[in-house]
Amino acid sequence: MGRFLFMVTASVCAGFVVGQAGLLQGMAVFFLAYFIIGLTVLSVCAISTNGAIHGGGAYYMISRALGPEFGGSVGLLFFLANVGSSSVYLLGLVESVVMDFGQEYGGSLPTGYWPEVGYGSAFLLLLMLICQFGAAFYTRAIFLVLLIVAVTYGAAIASLFPSGGERSVVVVLNSSMHLNVTVHAPNLGTLRSNLNNDYLVDYTTGDVATFFSVFAVMFNGCTGIMAGSNMSGELKDPSRSIPRGTLTGVAFTYCIYNLTAFLISSSCPRLLLQYDYGFLRTIAPFPLLVSLGVYAAASSASLSCLIGASRVLYALACDRIFGHMLSPLTVTSRSGNPWVAVLFTWFLVQCVTFSGKLNSIAGIVTTCFLLTYASVNLACLAMEWASAPNFRPTFRLFSWHTCLGGLLGSLAMMFLVNPFIALVSLVALSILTVFLHYQTPDMGWGFISQALIYHQVRKYLLKLDIRKEHVKFWRPQILLLVANPRGACGLIRFLNHLKKGGLYVLGHVVIGNLDTMPYDPVQTESPSWLALIDQLDVKAFVEVTLAASVREGAQHLLRITGLGGMKPNTLVMGFYDDSQSHDWFLSDGAFADNAENRSHEASVCGPTPVQQLRTHFPPPRGAEAVRLLCESEYVAIINDAIKMGRNVCLARSFHRYPGPPLQNRFRLLRRDETPLQSTIHSDSETDTSDLETGASVTFPDDDDDGSVTIDVWPLDLLRPDAAFYLDVCGLLALQLACVLGMVPAWRGARLRVLLPVEMCLGVGHKSSDGASDCLNDATEQTANSELGGMGTEASASFLPLRDGVREAEVRLRKLLSGLRIRATVHTVPWDDVVALHWCRSDSGWIPDSVEDVSGVAKTIAGVPEKLCTPYIDAINGLLRRTSGAAAIRLLYLPRPPSDQRRYPAYLQRLHQMTGHLGPTLFVHGVDHVTCTDL
Repeated sequence: MGRFLFMVTASVCAGFVVGQAGLLQGMAVFFLAYFIIGLTVLSVCAISTNGAIHGGGAYYMISRALGPEFGGSVGLLFFLANVGSSSVYLLGLVESVVMDFGQEYGGSLPTGYWPEVGYGSAFLLLLMLICQFGAAFYTRAIFLVLLIVAVTYGAAIASLFPSGGERSVVVVLNSSMHLNVTVHAPNLGTLRSNLNNDYLVDYTTGDVATFFSVFAVMFNGCTGIMAGSNMSGELKDPSRSIPRGTLTGVAFTYCIYNLTAFLISSSCPRLLLQYDYGFLRTIAPFPLLVSLGVYAAASSASLSCLIGASRVLYALACDRIFGHMLSPLTVTSRSGNPWVAVLFTWFLVQCVTFSGKLNSIAGIVTTCFLLTYASVNLACLAMEWASAPNFRPTFRLFSWHTCLGGLLGSLAMMFLVNPFIALVSLVALSILTVFLHYQTPDMGWGFISQALIYHQVRKYLLKLDIRKEHVKFWRPQILLLVANPRGACGLIRFLNHLKKGGLYVLGHVVIGNLDTMPYDPVQTESPSWLALIDQLDVKAFVEVTLAASVREGAQHLLRITGLGGMKPNTLVMGFYDDSQSHDWFLSDGAFADNAENRSHEASVCGPTPVQQLRTHFPPPRGAEAVRLLCESEYVAIINDAIKMGRNVCLARSFHRYPGPPLQNRFRLLRRDETPLQSTIHSDSETDTSDLETGASVTFPDDDDDGSVTIDVWPLDLLRPDAAFYLDVCGLLALQLACVLGMVPAWRGARLRVLLPVEMCLGVGHKSSDGASDCLNDATEQTANSELGGMGTEASASFLPLRDGVREAEVRLRKLLSGLRIRATVHTVPWDDVVALHWCRSDSGWIPDSVEDVSGVAKTIAGVPEKLCTPYIDAINGLLRRTSGAAAIRLLYLPRPPSDQRRYPAYLQRLHQMTGHLGPTLFVHGVDHVTCTDL
């Protein structure tokens, strides 16, 4: 249909283009316009032959390729562009009528703003009535227009060859000014005079014309390339008709425009072209015949944009991109004609017609069309770059180079035509896209962004080489095993903070045997877990597996979770105890009745996501409920993870985790940045007599300001005779606490490192036979032999007590400074606690040699049954006194014993040690996570 619209440009705009820009720049205008249009047409043909095309034209193509958000916003702008273009052609028609019959030009019709608006309104009403008869009547009318345009265009061209070689005409500028000019048969002299530009004031706007203002006016005559695609819903075979009709129309009109410009430049003087845009009618032997062709072409162009805009609007309304706002526009007649959309479009065109200036509207319309063309090219480019196997259009005369060229050309011309309007259009497009992103439900069309992301992620995952990993770039990559998320939402949110941009996976094990099941239950589980992630607003993946036992499933997840270089390095589990699980679905605001998926209508879409989650996930088990996991299997999972080289964290009491924003719950206070040394609290002002006697110590400024603290106990509290050096477990606890402090919600929290010390050893109160020195030597040897000594990777730090408590504290502070960890160091006397340990309470135990102490240090964790209840209770009391008010505490997790019979006792000691505490995280590290080098 685009081939029917060329008469308006040839008669109304060709004289304007050549008169202002000259033949050379005029042909450059044509070439530039058709270069952009040609590349866009190739993209249109490619998309239209890649599947069934329904109503909506360019909107349908863009929305199905780029998604409803971008497609809806571009579709709305494309609709407005067609509305403005219809008004532009209508004003061109009125201008032609006024020049033929207006009083200002010697006719009888009144002229002026209101009369001309009245003429335009009358013509527009007639066009609207034609549209109400439907697409079939519109097609017959367009065919009649084709015959009229063909005849009148031939007559107009014939007038450029006057009989006798020349013809004098009078150009009526107004009632008091006339211009006498002579039109010659095509000749070189006239051609030379019209080759170069001569930009003057455009009498329709009062502004001096420029190359780009001329381009903007002329480009409106080329927008007919989308006329056929706009009617895609009315075509019998759009995938065949759109490419053939559009390509033929573009080639045909481009040749006609250049031929007309050449003949005009060879025949008409410059003054005639600059002061009479309807000059073909003036010089024709039968002016009314040319005028009839102009009227027919302008009417058909306006009619085409009017009916095309109504079809785009109807498609937008049917897709419910803007919700129910446009629902009334979906009403159709018995024949399927969207008469309400036609009426609404007619109303908008009528409003635009009141502007009364053709060239003023042209810049806005041109920008909107160029934005639409850029979007079509972007859609085709995205599908080509995504390399999706199902993108295989039958039209192959395109490549990503043509798509990219059309995209860049359209965007460049937008800003060259009118930078301000281009910027406003892009801002409006961005606002609409963001609005639709949050308001439009899932349309089920597929998202090209997913294909592009997949393509890029795959490419970069192949480049993520696990052999090039370095401790400097270590970050937590967490696998959280979850049985029922209704009791684990607090922990899920906490670990979302702790991951620090790393991998975060929620793992779930379904117990069963696939051989005895009719289908794989994993397929039905995954969607509910993904909906849970959306509801909690956490950045995590989901892995669900089927296994005969929880332990077997955990092994599956530890081995296969992740891809390439993105593998979990830390396993996190909730703590195993008999306490009643907290039901977060009843208390968390994300699952409240007023938050049940705000964009869904339950009456239309069925149950809301929150209702579906409540139905899918049963309430947490009661304290007496039967467990699928026994104590021994739970500890065995810990052991399996350590053997597989994974760090292990056990989370307890996270039902007390308040959740974000922590500033509102914990009253976090931000502090000014100060040097590291000034943030480390020194205990030098504490009374030494209290330290030596082992009395309880209060930490000044801990609770005075009410700020949040994160407490780290980096030493193994169950092995006091080996608690003289920081190994990878303690360093992992420090690293995790530091990572947590980097999270915005925790940034105001203060990190405290608590160092338990025996004051009797530190000040030399041990027996004179050298047992203290022997103990230090043995422990240092154990550290060096087990961890390889101290290197650039901070794998261990020996804290000697032979030189006193102060030396140990200074060395720890130095280590924190080297690791760039901002923390306060507090020494905690625990002589009264250690006195209850079995290796100290056994009668007469004094090490005779380094080997004795080393052997004891290695076997303490292996005999948990010898850790008496009073000793564990004393540790619990120490933790409650010193860390009871902390927001979270990180404790050293000893390795489970090798004897599986001791698993229950091992778990019981951990349970007893952390009773009546708030959120607590046991940490066991297996590899280096910190580094002191640059």
